[in-house]
Amino acid sequence: MGIEIQDITSEAHQVHTVLLKESEATITLRFYPTVEMWVIDAEYKGIKANGYKLSVGVLHMRSRNLPFDFAVRDSSGTGLDPIRIDDFSTGRCVLYMLEGEDMEAVRGAPVPL
Repeated sequence: MGIEIQDITSEAHQVHTVLLKESEATITLRFYPTVEMWVIDAEYKGIKANGYKLSVGVLHMRSRNLPFDFAVRDSSGTGLDPIRIDDFSTGRCVLYMLEGEDMEAVRGAPVPL
């Protein structure tokens, strides 16, 4: 199931770089305590996708034609979206980046790289 984004801390704003086969993607994670939610921004080859609320059990950027997407797994079995600042650092939630091969299987067609 894709690449696990590791080293997500309990910081409210953090940037991670994910190395792909031929390039890299930069993701920015933000936690908004007032509304108790995590939001992800992604940048890939100059294309930006901003403001996607992280939720359990869904693909987040289906409307974008990017060779990747993100999925969140709830390790606790409650089915709750990540709502606490420590949900990723404690392992209650895990963030995955689905790569081109994964996206081809989901979309049923080749994915542009």
